[in-house]
Amino acid sequence: MKRNVVQPVVGLMLTALTAACGAKNDNAAGGASSLAAFDQLPVVAERVQLPDGGSIVVADPGKAGEKVTLKLSDLADDLKIVRLESSDDALVGAGQTWITGERIIVYSDGVVKQFDFEGKYLGQIGAKGNGPGEYSIAPYDFYVDADAGRILYMVQYNATKLMSYNSDGTFAGDIPLARQMPKGAVRVDTKRQRITAVSICFDGSKSRDEVWEQDFDGNILSSVSMPWLEMPMDFSSELYSDIGSRAEGFSYAMFRIDAAADSLYGYDGRTLRPVFTAGIKEGLMHKYDRLGGMYLFLSFGEPQAVNDNSYVIPSQTPMLVDPVSLRGAYCNIMVDCIGEVRWDSGWAFSKSPGYFVMNSSPGGLSSWIDKSIERYDVSDDELKKLKDFQATLDEDDNNIVIFGRWK
Repeated sequence: MKRNVVQPVVGLMLTALTAACGAKNDNAAGGASSLAAFDQLPVVAERVQLPDGGSIVVADPGKAGEKVTLKLSDLADDLKIVRLESSDDALVGAGQTWITGERIIVYSDGVVKQFDFEGKYLGQIGAKGNGPGEYSIAPYDFYVDADAGRILYMVQYNATKLMSYNSDGTFAGDIPLARQMPKGAVRVDTKRQRITAVSICFDGSKSRDEVWEQDFDGNILSSVSMPWLEMPMDFSSELYSDIGSRAEGFSYAMFRIDAAADSLYGYDGRTLRPVFTAGIKEGLMHKYDRLGGMYLFLSFGEPQAVNDNSYVIPSQTPMLVDPVSLRGAYCNIMVDCIGEVRWDSGWAFSKSPGYFVMNSSPGGLSSWIDKSIERYDVSDDELKKLKDFQATLDEDDNNIVIFGRWK
């Protein structure tokens, strides 16, 4: 039976939200943080009570002060530096990377390849083309059900079906989706034959559910529809969710190309509830995300033309907020598993829910290390450490993937 759940709250313009809500509850502000890395950062947010009895963390970017550098090892566990196998079949170029089900999945040069956490090449997933199990554009999302023999599930753009593959990458069949997904992500329970899905909803489309659960026959079991989250039909907008790393309580947020005010939502098993937002000026493009136990806010500058047909939207320095102590700051990340090298904003864009991910060619990684050394002061001991690491990089080798799970 279909169950539509609609939350009786509209929009999240910050001024309207603050005026409509009761007294704030910021007793935790300035207390012990969930991560020690936040303990010395300023309080940048308050917790505001909502009319329905819930609460939302509201960040004030103006309180963040100067940009800080945080160590990756303080924010992520199980950091790994994986050198991908360099056989001819295994080689990859620049592309998208997912960490899921103890596999590294890379889309590059039109095909999807998979590796284990030691970098061993496990084969290609499907093939480029328009036949069964084939794809003509980059996948939007992957999920690996490790409890079901590592079956892989692929979500395409504008997907009407979920493509499934055996652990060796051979095609296992399609599963119909109950709703079309312009951009979406899934979590799959193969044993129970259940799919939990999240999707962007475009104005005027027939797909009006942001979250739903279905069976493998495409029957809706429950759904969440929030009409005020629909957006203009523009594939420049993006969906951010950690559904792939959480059995329940996952997040839902969007980068809206129309720059409408919004928030990060949390799914509580019945509906989507706003849990984090920031006070920003009208018309500022932005994104929210949840990285493990941290909230992220990121704003963007004006679009810049690359050529007559395309633009890039430059990102600013990301802001991290601890929802326990309400402390935070604009942050770049020191990838200290390599040494004192800093990453300004790219670390905030990962296709892998719950993971920090960096995928680079050896030459690109070496060049990035040189630029970081030129820009920042590096101690003699750290300089030696970085130079020793650079000496292990061979431009003829395959890519290097650095990743860890956000705490």
